[in-house]
Amino acid sequence: MKKALLTIFALFIFAISALPQSQSTTGNIVGRVIDANGALVPNVTVNATNRDTGFAKTAQTDGEGNYLFILLPPGNYVVEVLATQGFAAAKYENVLVTVGSKTSLVITLNAGGSENVVNVESGGQAVETTRSSISSTVDERRVQNLPTNGRNFLDFAVLTPGVVRDPTRSGDLAVGGQKGTLNSIQIDGASSDNTFFGQSSGRIGSGRAPSQFSIDTVKEFQVNQNGFSAEFGRAAGAVINVVTKSGTNRITGSAFEFFRDESLNARNPNLVSANRPRPAGQINQFGGTVGGPIKKDKTFFFFAYEGQRSDLPNPVVLRSLPFAPIEAQNIIGPKAQPYDISREQDTFLAKIDVNLNEKNQLWFRFNNQDFTGTNLENAGTLSAEEHTGNSNVKTSTITSNWTTTLTPNWINEFRFQYSRDREPGQANTNDPETSVTASAGGINDGTFNFGRNNFSPRETLINRYQFIDNQTYLMGNHTLKYGADILIDRIFNFFPGLFGGSFTFTSYANLVAKTPSRFRQSFGGAGTTGGTTRPNNNEYGFFVQDDWHAAQNITVNLGLRYDYQRIKRPPIQNPDPNLLSAGFDTSFRPSDKNNIAPRVGISYAFNDKTVLRGGYGIFYGRTPAIMTGTAHSQNGIQV
Repeated sequence: MKKALLTIFALFIFAISALPQSQSTTGNIVGRVIDANGALVPNVTVNATNRDTGFAKTAQTDGEGNYLFILLPPGNYVVEVLATQGFAAAKYENVLVTVGSKTSLVITLNAGGSENVVNVESGGQAVETTRSSISSTVDERRVQNLPTNGRNFLDFAVLTPGVVRDPTRSGDLAVGGQKGTLNSIQIDGASSDNTFFGQSSGRIGSGRAPSQFSIDTVKEFQVNQNGFSAEFGRAAGAVINVVTKSGTNRITGSAFEFFRDESLNARNPNLVSANRPRPAGQINQFGGTVGGPIKKDKTFFFFAYEGQRSDLPNPVVLRSLPFAPIEAQNIIGPKAQPYDISREQDTFLAKIDVNLNEKNQLWFRFNNQDFTGTNLENAGTLSAEEHTGNSNVKTSTITSNWTTTLTPNWINEFRFQYSRDREPGQANTNDPETSVTASAGGINDGTFNFGRNNFSPRETLINRYQFIDNQTYLMGNHTLKYGADILIDRIFNFFPGLFGGSFTFTSYANLVAKTPSRFRQSFGGAGTTGGTTRPNNNEYGFFVQDDWHAAQNITVNLGLRYDYQRIKRPPIQNPDPNLLSAGFDTSFRPSDKNNIAPRVGISYAFNDKTVLRGGYGIFYGRTPAIMTGTAHSQNGIQV
């Protein structure tokens, strides 16, 4: 830990004196300036101004008339050239910059006369001719207008080609056929991954918490599927970049209420044929946003709140129970009652943006999620209420970003995040788990479960510290980017699997006779932490990327990335000589230090509407800590 802190301190000192760009939260405008005859116009000043916040940057065309704006927050820009060198002024309005984009814009100057004003939006969506990666962007308009069931912004990702819900695990996204555990989600450029379960923070969309924050806070997000820059790592599937909204020079706000009730639903054909009523259930979603200026063109605020309430029934169905022995009916009958499953969540997000001056910009974001899932640990028609418990989630995140422009071609961006993801699961009883084959009267219902389920109570807690510094240096037709990303997770995991004991009965009669076919129980070893493990995780990432504008219509992207994941060594070595002689060391810690990932991409633009892209890369995913936590405890001694 001491070495890690020294490394972080050195990185911070380097960050405040260096120079970067990150496309995980920003975009670029790239183009050239020409005259009415198509001749290049060098050495003219080009200005880009965000229409909503007044944020402005200036660039100078080079000897070939090329210009480049980097590190632009997503939004609507005005790009203009003042009257110069005998040319009239030119203004291009509604130049849209999206997350990770490289918006191409050719500026045409006319000789003398009045200002030339062009509405770029009226020309339709432009093709990014300088990007070699395959990615899709879901913009603010689609986020606002497309319906979602549950208001989870990740649902929009399935609108992009090659992205589906992972059929092997609820809530995950499968991109290009890869498992959901191989994806990485970034919120405002910082990790939003639950590194223990290999899902998103708060495990949103997995059947528990519906969302980490309101969908109304999302400005846009980008799904990077193939050939993405060396800037992005820790993902062998996709990298999903999410940018949250900021305040603007206008005071804006919204409020919403969505209500669903069984009385509003139609009966499906199965209910009609069985002459059964609609199942009871209510879902209520409500909240709002407000944002605006604290000081015009300087300081802005944005705040959002969302609450969700749902109450759904969980029927218990045992058609064979009336044919079971009366003693079995007396035991199981009181436990086979229907119960409710409810979800209650409150989330809020607050963000402050500060334009200190032309060279320094800051923003701070805090978001909090508090979710209680009553009887959500286990459910189903063959699970008693005492076989479940509350499944809760509480996440809190503080993220900040400081961007410094030292010279027009030298920029630094430093980012810090602290987050806490706590997910306890509770048990409704301490009685041993009991599983009974529910079969009688020619009816086999399956296996009915009551008593404490074998994995509750439980708890997982992740405290995260993340330090990021990305840098950019412009050299002629080369854009050189390099940076470092250090992520430190301190993980607590309590999983007393089968500590309460578990009986298995193959029939109602065996239950009455108290003759189980199997009994299982685990115990914590003497002098060990039992079901408690701390599979801490440190991740170090370094990259360099060169985007080379080789010709007017050819862009070559060359990158190299190195990732190292340092997992905590298992604390106990089983001294059994047979294990050791066979080469099984339960204290062994793998150390994979050769994760060198080259990236190569090229784009060839036939014209401003047609581009050919190609690329090659090696990508590495992370090992979820649930695997290392299991290795820590399942050594024949601790559990």
